[in-house]
Amino acid sequence: MKVIDLFCGMGGLALGFSRNGYEVTGYDSYRRVGEIFELNGIGKAEVKDLSLPGQVSRPESNGPLVVTGGPPCRPWSNVNRRPDRYREAHKDYALLESYFHYVEKLRPEAFLMENVLPVSTDATFSRWKNSLAGRYWIASGPVRYSDFGAATSRQRFFVVGFRRGRRVNLAREFFRRLDDHRAPASTVARALEWLIPLGYGEAADHHWPNFRTINNYLDKYAENRFGWYRLDPDRPAPSFGNVMKTYILHPYAGNGHGVPQRVISVREAMSIMGFDREFRFPQPMGMKYRYQMVADAVSPVFSSIAAGVMRELLNEL
Repeated sequence: MKVIDLFCGMGGLALGFSRNGYEVTGYDSYRRVGEIFELNGIGKAEVKDLSLPGQVSRPESNGPLVVTGGPPCRPWSNVNRRPDRYREAHKDYALLESYFHYVEKLRPEAFLMENVLPVSTDATFSRWKNSLAGRYWIASGPVRYSDFGAATSRQRFFVVGFRRGRRVNLAREFFRRLDDHRAPASTVARALEWLIPLGYGEAADHHWPNFRTINNYLDKYAENRFGWYRLDPDRPAPSFGNVMKTYILHPYAGNGHGVPQRVISVREAMSIMGFDREFRFPQPMGMKYRYQMVADAVSPVFSSIAAGVMRELLNEL
């Protein structure tokens, strides 16, 4: 089975499908996606401007094709409420349309899209859902990664479609079978345990910025003000963005565990999201880009489960 992963980023969604035996090709505008995919054995990835038509073609194969992807969520982000940048006013808004244009053109046997929850009420999404409903069983709903064993409680909106052919609504069955894979949440402490003894750079991507003003704002951390907070080691982490912009403190920073007063490292953010110890970014690569790619990623803990369920259903066709 082949997967085309649109807006692939660092490959959090693609990684789950690769682990389940799919042949994955990713597409993204970021110039280093090919290196990331090759370095981590996900598959291949190409740099493409997906706002343009005709950038991606259906593979020459008789096997099933799955289209996945997560168009940029910035137009619907809760932290992006400026009228000149929200929803239709945002330059990335048209990329949601681009995703569905490619689904229509590539005619996959199934598709899976991830985004933030407000997309569920978006007019463009509703229009495409109605347009494709004659050819695909379509279902959608929120997913919280910690419900499937991840160490992050991030919640995202997922849309799945299966080409109509049988009387069984496979899209609805997809979400039903997902429920069979629910698992207890992991915790921040469990995700970071192996990194506690390691200093700066002693593991791949175990790097963090040296913010010299952290101690000036400990009152904000104590009250979780302005989105700044110290992680609770005994719970899954809440959803967080780019750590260079929202200072997320290490749970044990500066309180007797040998960890200096600092934000979580890129590696620690990756571990919380569910990327394994071997996953790494090509070097050199700026911290702000690595943090942003982690913030945009789908948890591979969940994508591995979703890919397995989709494979089961496609094999039953």
